[in-house]
Amino acid sequence: MFDPKRFLRLARAQWAEQRRAYLWFIGIGVMVHFVVLLLLMSLGRVATNSLLAKDGQLAIYIVGLYLTAPIFAARYFIAMSRPDAAGVLLMRPASIVEKWLLAGVVILLAYPLAYTLAFQVCNVPAALLAQAAHEAYLLSPEAKSDGEALLAYVGEFGVMAPWRAFAHWRGLLTIILSLAALQGFAVLGSLYFRTMPAIKTALVAFVLLLVILLVTGLADARPDYFLGYWEESTEAIGWRRVFHPIAWFAIPGLLWLGALFALREREVA
Repeated sequence: MFDPKRFLRLARAQWAEQRRAYLWFIGIGVMVHFVVLLLLMSLGRVATNSLLAKDGQLAIYIVGLYLTAPIFAARYFIAMSRPDAAGVLLMRPASIVEKWLLAGVVILLAYPLAYTLAFQVCNVPAALLAQAAHEAYLLSPEAKSDGEALLAYVGEFGVMAPWRAFAHWRGLLTIILSLAALQGFAVLGSLYFRTMPAIKTALVAFVLLLVILLVTGLADARPDYFLGYWEESTEAIGWRRVFHPIAWFAIPGLLWLGALFALREREVA
């Protein structure tokens, strides 16, 4: 079922074939980040410095991760949508479990690490420029009479270390599980749908979102209790104490298990 040597050979083959696509994906992300920072710097002193303080950098980091990680996950098995390439991938000398595990390693572990490094390519110089502008302004005569100073320069400046997002294990767990659920959904959709997987997966996600909003609205439910479970300062009460943690782990687990079965169905077909 699982052979470490065979798994490593599969990983080397995957990297040899896809490294250019992976590097292009990361490179495009860096370019988009660069454009976003240029736009922020053009908004004026107040907006620029509030968004390039450490809290602002952290917000940009989290938003970028949540936007790009599912896209990368959906593209991992993109070749499956092409009949000629799908046959070659499925006939590789590796078990379905090994192919599925490699997808998990690349998507769940390697991509967040690569994203973190790529994020700092543009973030470090932008953060240092914002810090220098902050320090220069506070030393200038203009700062004494400028009413914007109280608004523009509230916050800590400098280069944001990504692990600041994980200052507490609850925050780390929230990000890991929610991101794993989004990535698992993207992988499952890319394998389940044989044609136009990206469009169909996005459509299903939109419909699910509408259904969830409708159900929670009709039932007068509080989804923020569930979404903020790991961030709550007080313990959950009643049935939430049992249901919420189980659901947080079950949802990404079931999505990734579904991806395994979808990959197995592809091989059988």
